[in-house]
Amino acid sequence: MSLTKFIHAARLMLGVGLLVVAAGIQGQAAEPEKPLPTGPELARLAAVIKPPAAANKWQQIPWLTDVNEGRKLAREERRPLFLWTVFGEPLDEC
Repeated sequence: MSLTKFIHAARLMLGVGLLVVAAGIQGQAAEPEKPLPTGPELARLAAVIKPPAAANKWQQIPWLTDVNEGRKLAREERRPLFLWTVFGEPLDEC
């Protein structure tokens, strides 16, 4: 079989496959839409989803954005200094 005939047959098979898939998608029945949740249901879901206060303790840390101020405070309190640096946006490549 020549390369030209092979490519032609492959294109034909791909076209037939796409038509079969498209016909299967068109033939599916749409699901009925679910009703929107009521106020009490939303309140119950919010209570389940909301993290406890203990999970957000990191937000209570008085973070400093000035390196010199952080060095001074670390020296006064005799504590280590945590320095977090990022090149660009912290979530840029996620």
